[in-house]
Amino acid sequence: MDETTPGPDGLEEIPWGQRFYDRPFVLLALGMTIMLVVFTGWGLWEILSLPTATLP
Repeated sequence: MDETTPGPDGLEEIPWGQRFYDRPFVLLALGMTIMLVVFTGWGLWEILSLPTATLP
């Protein structure tokens, strides 16, 4: 992918953030990964913090 673009002062480098946001599949993968980690961690925290059950 070309990382420069013509501008009024010659070639300008495309900012890192714009190059990152121009890749929708990377954003999709990042979003899915963050959700997987957060919800898995949250679920494990809930399981480990449950009080012990009193059996009859």
